[in-house]
Amino acid sequence: MSQVTRKAAVFVPAHISGFFQPCEANAPERAGSRNCGPCLNLGMLTDVRVKPADRPSVKISINGRRTHEAKTTSAAVDQLLRMARGSFKVEVNHSCQVPVGAGYGASGAGALGAVLALSKALGLRVPRGRLAAVAHVAEVTCRTGLGDVGAQVLGGLVIGLRPGGPPYGRWKRILVPRDLKVVCATVGPLSTRKFLSDAGFVRRASELGGRAIKKVMKQPTPEEFMLASREFADGLGILDEELKVLIQKAGEVGVMGVSQVMLGRAVFALARGLKAERVRDAFLDVLSPRQVMVSELNLGGAKFL
Repeated sequence: MSQVTRKAAVFVPAHISGFFQPCEANAPERAGSRNCGPCLNLGMLTDVRVKPADRPSVKISINGRRTHEAKTTSAAVDQLLRMARGSFKVEVNHSCQVPVGAGYGASGAGALGAVLALSKALGLRVPRGRLAAVAHVAEVTCRTGLGDVGAQVLGGLVIGLRPGGPPYGRWKRILVPRDLKVVCATVGPLSTRKFLSDAGFVRRASELGGRAIKKVMKQPTPEEFMLASREFADGLGILDEELKVLIQKAGEVGVMGVSQVMLGRAVFALARGLKAERVRDAFLDVLSPRQVMVSELNLGGAKFL
């Protein structure tokens, strides 16, 4: 590799889990969750620059500011660099279009985008599935998520049939109407790590998530998914009063369904056509414009720019 800086850029869609069933395993490659939820046309843009160096270094920035908090991206990049021969200076720049820590799969998107872009910039011939597995393992071991990466590779309204990263995980798209939109209202973050470290919470999510998966597998439609998601959220018991108000507001407009984003202090609604704008306006009665997003479904998954 010459001394010239090589670069590559990737977009990875945000992903919402409407429900999830945590699945433990002896190896992180096989661990994760069975879940279901939409990918958005908003997400994470990741730009990677790399050049040979006498002393290896990795610098990560989010929205233009250097950070040491992007542990999942850092773990994924370190793992990929072990596959490369040589010593490199790596710069990873994330531009995040969704709130971080509120259940939109930003950690998984960042890790996946970083390894896809870095692999291309380094000229590594690593299969896409292997790169997705690296990002998945980083997310599971850092406890920032359980099942976003597989869905983010695929795009669409995705149901996770089997946990783990490629080649162990299995995913399937649910057919959706062309004019379907996702309207999101975000109050604030929740600590995924804290919840996933709570044995009682994990046990409850596993039982409720198992029921939700069976329900959607029997009738794989957006409407049934939203019903299952709402039942999961109600059963899990982490809906606070602010979120309940937002759910009521969306329900009054008449939507395909509305539920909590897992795991975040946020709600999402599926709505067709002009109803999406009505839901947005209902959310804006309570929240500021920066807290509300309207997005089409992303049907293509992660892609190079």
